[in-house]
Amino acid sequence: MSMAAPPCLGAMTTLRDHDRLSHLDVEFFEVLVLEGDDVRDIEALLSKDERCRIVHAPEKMRVNGRPELIDLAAEDRDLRGMFVDRVNEVSTTAARLGVPTVIHPGGVRREPSDGASLGENLRESLSALDGKLWLENMPRRYHVDGEKRYCNICTSPDDLASMLPHLDGVTLDISHAYLSVERGGNAAIASFFERLRGSVRHVHLSDAAQPDREGLQLGDGDVDLAVLPRMRSIPVLLEVWNGHLDDGAGFAEALRRVRSSESWFMGCIP
Repeated sequence: MSMAAPPCLGAMTTLRDHDRLSHLDVEFFEVLVLEGDDVRDIEALLSKDERCRIVHAPEKMRVNGRPELIDLAAEDRDLRGMFVDRVNEVSTTAARLGVPTVIHPGGVRREPSDGASLGENLRESLSALDGKLWLENMPRRYHVDGEKRYCNICTSPDDLASMLPHLDGVTLDISHAYLSVERGGNAAIASFFERLRGSVRHVHLSDAAQPDREGLQLGDGDVDLAVLPRMRSIPVLLEVWNGHLDDGAGFAEALRRVRSSESWFMGCIP
């Protein structure tokens, strides 16, 4: 017997492209906050469109006039405090409307670094944050301004599990999980679901291919979509790279592929 697609499918939007994407037949939007976005404008969008049910904290902010990758695990305490303040204004604004915020852990470096000390820094940051927080897992390597860097924390189920006392749940990014190991990516995805079974609140879904190609259109990579869990009560964001272009053509195609498939999401319910 075939399994229907997850009942709660969504797409990523921003303040800039929400009007162009509002036609998409999705159950929810995840609002990606960009570097210069004013939280008052984010609050207005969340209040205006009831489908905007998740917020994603910004990836960057300006520090001394330059865009910097927000790093909740930064070694510099003053700098880390600035990052915490920016994430906090987003997460508390969202929480006032009952909306959760997806956050990245930081710990992205040009070279491999000490994950244990970075993890302690992250825990300290998480304890200073308010709102409803969902922490996202990371791949081995991460693209930043055309450069490939190393992710040093939250690349394994155990890393994420150690942060759970400070969180409301986990956002499980499927392509990041696939790319968290050099080989055996599909087994890695299964291990994330198994280890974090009761804490996965949200899924970012796209395809992936080694060594570091993430955000691929569903079916165009090497993720074994047929064995993904049935995610019946979890909001699933179709996070296809550049899916917002051409009025959301990539998102629309991902929706078509999921809803027309009779073989995906046939695994065990998480």
